Amino acid sequence: MRAALLVLVASGGTTATAAEPRPGGPERPFGPGERIDFRISWAHLLAGRATLAVLPGEQVGSSVMRFLAEARSEGPLAWLLRFRVDDHTTATWDAEGGYSLRIEKHLREGRAARDQTVSFDPETGTADVSDAKIPQSRFDVGICPLDVLSALFVARVRGVEERGELRLAVFDNGKRYVMGVRWQGREKLDLPPPFGPGYPTVIVEPQLVEGTGLFVREGRVQVWLTDDGRRVPVRMRSRVPVGAVSAEMERYQPSPSVPEPEAGPRPSASVD
Repeated sequence: MRAALLVLVASGGTTATAAEPRPGGPERPFGPGERIDFRISWAHLLAGRATLAVLPGEQVGSSVMRFLAEARSEGPLAWLLRFRVDDHTTATWDAEGGYSLRIEKHLREGRAARDQTVSFDPETGTADVSDAKIPQSRFDVGICPLDVLSALFVARVRGVEERGELRLAVFDNGKRYVMGVRWQGREKLDLPPPFGPGYPTVIVEPQLVEGTGLFVREGRVQVWLTDDGRRVPVRMRSRVPVGAVSAEMERYQPSPSVPEPEAGPRPSASVD
């Protein structure tokens, strides 16, 4: 389940050289108070639920933003498999500088438990890591690195160019890697309010460029983003050895500080 959420998070980040925001879209298509709730399923059975949210900043008027990602097991699969998941991740991102400042993970999956804190220093290009499973405590991460959670929100600001590819530079679990995100097509989906039936979406697919082999073991992953100025992640599907894992948006609460965009009148397109 955490892998499903991380696919959503890593489906669309970009470096500082990526595409600029689309004309007509908000400068920052999210703000404090935004919340996206997902239903995670396997073979049409409920497996759990996940949440992505933007939290209020520590200082009013500051460019620093905080993000939240949670995943928890629910339903008959959790009961049958006796495997409980309760993951909680928060990240801090500087919107003006475009770089991550901190990420904190508290992961509980079955009998496994992991706690990790990463603090980024943008002046020195280093990251300090506190994790019992990572012996090294300081890493050189370069200029404007992204943590895996902030990457999704950066992508929503930048956008994914049609038939193009973005690249994101991420530091996660003591490793640096670069990943591309390819445009795959468009499709109209029936979504819960405030979007409604037949809402246009863009389909993207993360592709490994170099580094750790992340996502290769997970098989093909596709992510649907609303084709408007907010670029809200509304669906994820990943093929597994038996069937597919899906995360579908159940509820969306927009930020009161962000005006509602209009979806463009574009034709639908399906992707195999």
